[in-house]
Amino acid sequence: MENHSYSEVANAPYLSSFASRGTLFTNYHANTHPSLPNYMAMTSGKLLCNGSDSCPRDSFANNNIFRQATYYGVSWKAWEESMPSNCDPQDSGQYAVRHNPPPYYTDINPSPCSTNDVPLPSSPSLARFNFVTPDVCSDMHSCSVSTGDTWLSKHVPAYLADGAIVIITFDEDDHSSGNHVYTAEVGPGVPVKHDAGSYTHYNLLGGLEKYFGFGTLGNAVGKTPLPV
Repeated sequence: MENHSYSEVANAPYLSSFASRGTLFTNYHANTHPSLPNYMAMTSGKLLCNGSDSCPRDSFANNNIFRQATYYGVSWKAWEESMPSNCDPQDSGQYAVRHNPPPYYTDINPSPCSTNDVPLPSSPSLARFNFVTPDVCSDMHSCSVSTGDTWLSKHVPAYLADGAIVIITFDEDDHSSGNHVYTAEVGPGVPVKHDAGSYTHYNLLGGLEKYFGFGTLGNAVGKTPLPV
């Protein structure tokens, strides 16, 4: 999700209900501004892009969690709402490529990005690792908190019903709270509690890598893995 502080969204009906069913990370902060470097941080352990949303696609040779998944034989999909075609490198309508990390990494382009970075259907057949990005209305970037909360309420229950562990996070805040953002996790084995540990997108990456048995990348090294 996009561009809202923890305090702006934590009481939204679905996000509040979701957090009550699992672990709410009450001290989770995004790494920087604007959007794209945060997406790079949570998938490669590096900010990249020098504080810009305008980096060229297919330009970063940094190792990343998608390449790791391919190497270790873990099936993955990046599901992108409103994307016109697989691994699309250009903005189109409500689709923003800056919210879709795979097209930026040279080591997964053109394949497996062209196969695994795909438009989000109404009922996706989940892989083992799934990176789901709503479009710029559904993610609260250009539409209301209520719109995004309703979108989550229509999509997330199906993922949980399939037995997935679901983590909902925001790329960054709206510059109002020191980048304090909502992050919560629900699924099999996830305890119901508030976790006040200090986490960022690097910890999230490290937690996913630990869960899947991957090595640790970039600035996730030495960070406490987010419990997954």
